[in-house]
Amino acid sequence: MPTDFGVQLDWVPHAAVDTAVPADLTGPLQIGPWQVHVSMEGAHRCVCAASGVVSLLHGHLYGTDVTAIPALYRQHGAALGRVLEGAYTLLVLDAQLGTVRVFTDRVGSHRLYAAHDGDHVVLATRADWPGFHPRPLDPAGVAAYLATGTMFGGLTLHHGVRALPRATVALLGRDRLECTEYWTFAPGPLTGGVTEALTRDLAALLREATLRRVPATAGPLHLSLSGGYDSRGLLSMLSGTGRDLHTFSYALGAPGRGTDSSVAAQLARHYGAQHTTISAYGGNLLSTVRHNAQWGQGVTHFCDEADAWALLTTLAPTDVFTGEQPFELCTHPLKTVPEQLKNHHLTGFSPLAWLRDHVPAGHYATLRDAWQAELDMITVRTLNWDHPAQRDLMLMLDQHLPHVLLPWRECYAGRAARVHTPFLDSQVLEFLGRVPLPALADKALFRAALMHLDPQLVRVPIAGRQGYEPDWNAQLIGQRVDVEQSVARRPSRVDELLDPGLIRTLLGGLRHPTRQAVLKAGLRTHLGRLRRTPLGTRVLGVPGLRIGHVDHATFLMRLLTLREADQIVQSRPAPMRRVAAGGPDRPPRPTYSAPAGD
Repeated sequence: MPTDFGVQLDWVPHAAVDTAVPADLTGPLQIGPWQVHVSMEGAHRCVCAASGVVSLLHGHLYGTDVTAIPALYRQHGAALGRVLEGAYTLLVLDAQLGTVRVFTDRVGSHRLYAAHDGDHVVLATRADWPGFHPRPLDPAGVAAYLATGTMFGGLTLHHGVRALPRATVALLGRDRLECTEYWTFAPGPLTGGVTEALTRDLAALLREATLRRVPATAGPLHLSLSGGYDSRGLLSMLSGTGRDLHTFSYALGAPGRGTDSSVAAQLARHYGAQHTTISAYGGNLLSTVRHNAQWGQGVTHFCDEADAWALLTTLAPTDVFTGEQPFELCTHPLKTVPEQLKNHHLTGFSPLAWLRDHVPAGHYATLRDAWQAELDMITVRTLNWDHPAQRDLMLMLDQHLPHVLLPWRECYAGRAARVHTPFLDSQVLEFLGRVPLPALADKALFRAALMHLDPQLVRVPIAGRQGYEPDWNAQLIGQRVDVEQSVARRPSRVDELLDPGLIRTLLGGLRHPTRQAVLKAGLRTHLGRLRRTPLGTRVLGVPGLRIGHVDHATFLMRLLTLREADQIVQSRPAPMRRVAAGGPDRPPRPTYSAPAGD
């Protein structure tokens, strides 16, 4: 159930001051020197004429009604984010003070995208909002997605359009959005481990955070259930609330033994939940690409099970619980910054080094250098922390959660229902700063806390594999003609950087792996799992971190998704550009200001 909004603002420096705000927001508002036009698609709004405050909420709050936001804003001002609990981005228009502010939650679960062109600004909760086009493609966004599968750093397909950082309040000025952190996280002690006291404290916080979210739900509780620790911990706690509980998982064909889906079904039976297994892939590759482009907006990683999320709407969920959590660090310390970055899939363009032989040198350099410049900025921020474990944790909070996991939840699950992530509760995050970093290795403390809450948590063994990943190499081979016809029929601006002939070339070169190659790959996977066990580490040593190249099938799926996302944007009518009187029409230029301390 989307709660989207978009706002266009034009600089009118000599406009008459009017602190009155219309309740319906149908006409333009005058907020200080800004003339503001608001468009809403389900956003939660509150207009307080007495205080001259308009609030637009994308997402949801716990323990705070939307109607209370104006009064809370008057009380706390720029510190408002510190007292709100929820998953949200919040826009506050203050007609009395003439200010425009945006608040993002502590983990960046709901995004707000910004394009600042001086006298004209667009703020929106969707990366494909009509106000962002026509804008040129951003080579950095294209390159980041192709090389890593993710728009790290808040990148988008559109030049000058960025997602605001987590835990910030952004104040709109004529030249930039000035972002300041309202909540600063500091990693815990470098020494120490799991203790009984820490286990009890975390267990209590996890239970309280889960129960805090239940009253905000409207119907049966739905839980995205895998075979791991995180979601089964939620299953255990939610099963004790007395609410109607439904779980779901994905499968491809008949669920195999030890897969996420088969283990999830067993768990649901043990805890008395009604379980549904949803088909992860319907067999139409272009349809899956289209779902990814429409829902992922070109900013989320490719979702193999997008078709399952389409089917999820038939269950008519109102509230979906998921188990994202920040209590996991690499089991073996990663000593170098490149290793720490790679651990979160933050690689340069090297996984696509083979592309050099397929595209003009200038285009390759443009993509490589644009993404490398962004990666360099992320690296500089990472170097603010001295210890490898500190860097690992901060990369999880600053990059992995807000740019990999949570946009996926917002864009896919959030289409159908409110998404609740109890393990990212503010009090839980505050507690995280007390935890010795060694206790976060391999989720040691987190697992101990869940076991403290439910000693029978692993009576059903942990799943050994997902079991729902389509073989995109085989699918591309089997549907090659349809893909080629679609590419030829529907041009994209991405073609300016990567000629569509590249798609035909790579499709023609795909081959089914030989039986010997399949056996070797299976053996490598088995040995890799064995080596990561305590016994394997003692015998063979710490396994190295290896990031291989992006194979041609994966690259093609990403490229097809980007082309489709751009085509969707270009097919929409561009909004009429409003240019305020008294100010020049400046060309687009990114003027993004990073949070304090970066």
